[in-house]
Amino acid sequence: MNHPVFSTPGTLQSSRPQDGEARRNAAWLGYAGLIPFVALAALVWAPEGDLQSQARAALIAYGAVIISFLGAWHWYAAITHGGSRATLAKMSFAVSPALLGWLAILLPYRYGIALVITGLLMTCIADGRWQADTHAWYRQLRQRLTLIATASMTAAVFAQL
Repeated sequence: MNHPVFSTPGTLQSSRPQDGEARRNAAWLGYAGLIPFVALAALVWAPEGDLQSQARAALIAYGAVIISFLGAWHWYAAITHGGSRATLAKMSFAVSPALLGWLAILLPYRYGIALVITGLLMTCIADGRWQADTHAWYRQLRQRLTLIATASMTAAVFAQL
């Protein structure tokens, strides 16, 4: 059986789509992933009550999931590139967004949202520092997505002032 990723059990093949296709897919999925940030941040501005409370909790939870995903990308990159690049520091960093996300869910809203914003920004900065071998278009996309996600979350912070 010819599998697109694995040729034989345990042997990873390079089956990357064409750059243009990868760019389109990443952009569509990335921008679609912003919909919950924007929508939930808008709902946080609702009058105080159940809707606002649920929107705040959902915004923190969604942000925690996203920063965990971004940390996992760094974990994958450290392991895939191996050698001296798979340092303890890089692998430790890769798990920190998941821990930040977990804490964000447990803490009161104002601290939780600050942790998620911090996680979004630190993973974006690390993308630029540690992932020099990634495509320039990916780094640019990540910067735009991070800008919109953090702006949405910052708007949600201002709703509580």
